[in-house]
Amino acid sequence: MRSFQVIMLMKNPIVYLLWTGWAYAGKYRSVIVLYTVMFACAQAMMLAEPYIIGKLINCIQAGVTGVAAGQVPRDHLMDQVKWYLLIYFVTQVGFWVFHGPGRLLERFVAFNMKAAYKGKLFSTLTKLPLKWHREHHSGDSIDKVNRASNSLFEFYDTSFEIAYMFFRLIGSMIVLCVFMPEAGLIATIVTSLAVAVIFGFDRVLVKNYSTLNRFENSTASAVHDYVTNIISVITLRLEHRVHGEVKRRMLLPLSLFKSNNAVNEIKWCITTVLIATMIVTVLGWYTASTVGAGKTIEGGTFFTLFEYLRRIGDSFYQFAWIYGTVVRQAADVKSAEPIANGLSSPDAGEEEQFHLPKQWDVLEVKNLNFTYEDDKHRKHHLKDINLTLKKGLAVAFVGESGSGKSTLLNLLRGTQTAHCADVFADGVQLPGGLKHVADATTLMPQDPEIFSDTIGFNLTFGLEVDEEEIREAIRMARFEPVLKRLPNGLETSIAEKGVNLSGGEKQRLALARGIFFARESEVILLDEPTSSVDPQNERVIYANILEAFSDRCVVSSLHKLHLLDMFDVVYVFHNGEIVEYGEVNDVLAQNGRLSELFNSYEGATEMAPMMATQQTAIAG
Repeated sequence: MRSFQVIMLMKNPIVYLLWTGWAYAGKYRSVIVLYTVMFACAQAMMLAEPYIIGKLINCIQAGVTGVAAGQVPRDHLMDQVKWYLLIYFVTQVGFWVFHGPGRLLERFVAFNMKAAYKGKLFSTLTKLPLKWHREHHSGDSIDKVNRASNSLFEFYDTSFEIAYMFFRLIGSMIVLCVFMPEAGLIATIVTSLAVAVIFGFDRVLVKNYSTLNRFENSTASAVHDYVTNIISVITLRLEHRVHGEVKRRMLLPLSLFKSNNAVNEIKWCITTVLIATMIVTVLGWYTASTVGAGKTIEGGTFFTLFEYLRRIGDSFYQFAWIYGTVVRQAADVKSAEPIANGLSSPDAGEEEQFHLPKQWDVLEVKNLNFTYEDDKHRKHHLKDINLTLKKGLAVAFVGESGSGKSTLLNLLRGTQTAHCADVFADGVQLPGGLKHVADATTLMPQDPEIFSDTIGFNLTFGLEVDEEEIREAIRMARFEPVLKRLPNGLETSIAEKGVNLSGGEKQRLALARGIFFARESEVILLDEPTSSVDPQNERVIYANILEAFSDRCVVSSLHKLHLLDMFDVVYVFHNGEIVEYGEVNDVLAQNGRLSELFNSYEGATEMAPMMATQQTAIAG
C-alpha cells in the first residue's frame, strides 16, 4: 500500500521534478535546503505586510477621528504612523536580505544540476549498445536530451516561485484562521475545491502534453535527417517535398493543440470564479456580521482580510499558471527516461566494470553463439566460434561479405552483446565473458564517421592531446600528404568550400584518429578500415600499424587478400562459422575455402608476388 502511495505521489509533476533534481543535486542538496529556508524567511516578511498596513490604516482611521474630537494628540498619531511605516520598511529590506542570496544559490544549484543530469544522459548514451541506437533515432534522442535537461534547469532555476506560492498560500490561511477563524474556514473549503478542479483538469493536460511531445520529437527527427543529408536533398531537388513533409508533421498535432488550449482556458476560468466567490463571500460575511452587531467597519481590517484573501487567490491563480508549465517540464524530463533507464534493458551494458588481468598473454573465446537481425530484418548467426588471441600476434579474418567477420569484431569490442560465450585469460575463465575483452579493445570500422568540423577536431574530438603523438598517428595513417595540401592544416574545416576528401582520404583521417586513441588498448580491431585506400598506401598503413602495435594483438578482417602475407594466423569464415584456421601457409596448403577465395579474388594481379611466395613455401 505504501509503495502504491509513493508511485501515485511520484506521478505528480512537481514531486517528480523535485525528486529527479534532488537525485542529481549530489553535494548541493544541503544548499537546496538552505535556500528553501531562506525563501521561507523572505515570504514570512512579506506575509506581515497586509497586517502592518491594516494596522496602519486602522490607526489613521481612529487617530483622525480622535484628533478631530480632541481625544488623541496629533504628535501621538504621527509617532504611531512613523512606527508602522518603519516596520513596513524593515520587512521590505528583510525580504531582500533572504531573497537575493537565496536566488543566487538557487541558480547556482540549477546550473550544476543541469550539467550533472545532461552529463549522465550523455554518459548513458555512450554506454548503450549499437542495437539500442539502431532502434532509437539519433535526432529524437538529441531532442529529448536537450528538452529534458533544459526543463529540469528551468524548473529548479525558478523553484522559488513554487516555494513562494506554497508559503504564501499556507501562511495566508494560517493568518486568516488566527485573525478570523470563520474566514479561514471558508478559505480552506474553497482552496480544497480549487485544488481538486486544477488536478482534475491537469490529468487531461498531462496526457496531452506527452502526446504533443511525441509529435514534436517526430518533427525534430525529420529536420535532423533532412539537414544532415542536405546535399542529397538539394541534388535530388527535394527542397519543396521535404519542406512539405516537415510542415505536415508540424501541423499534425494542431487539433490536439487547440483542444488542449481550450481545456487550459476553462481551467483558468473556473479558478478565477472560485477565487472571486471566496473573496466576495468572506468580505460580505464580515460586512454583514459587523454591521449587524452594531460595530464600525474598520478600513484596515477590511483591507487586511481582502489582501490575505487576494493572496490566497493569487496563489491558486499562480499555481494554475505554474502547474501548466511544470506539467510540460515534467513531460519533457519523462520523455528522456528511455535514455536514463536504457542501461536497465537486457541488451544494455552494465554499470559494473570488467577488466582483463594486467599481465595476460593469451585470450581464448570458446563456444560463442550469437544471432541478430539487421536493419533489413535479415538474420545473421555466429555458431560455435572458438578464437585464440595472443599478444604479439597478427590475426586475419577472411570470408565473403556477411560471413560473420564484422559481427565477431563488434562482439569483441562490445558494441553488440553476446550472452553465450566463455572467455579464458591464460587458462583462467573470466566471469564477465566478452565484457572483459571489450574493456581492452579499440575498433576501427570500415565506414568512418567524419564531423563537419576541423581536421584537428576529427582527430582528437576536441580533447587536449600531445601534438607530437597526433602527428605520429597522422604519419602512420599516411594522412600527411593530404594534410599538406589543405589550406589551414589541422585547423581546416571539413565544411569549408573547396575542401573535399575522397573516400580513401576520409578513411585515412579516421585511421589516424583510431591509431591515436588505440595507444592504451591491448587488442586492436580493424574492420576493413582501408577498403577505399589505394593498394600502395594500404600496405604501408598496415605495416605501420603492425609495427607500432607489435606487442599487442592485432585482429583485422580482410577483403583484399594481398595483405594476408602480413598476418601470422588466419580464420576463414563461411555462413557464420569458422571453417578453417591456422597459420596462413598451412591453411593455404589445405586447398580449402581460403584457396577458393584466393582464386576468386579480383585483385589477383596485385597479390602475384605474394602468391609466388606462398606457393614456394607450400612446395618447400
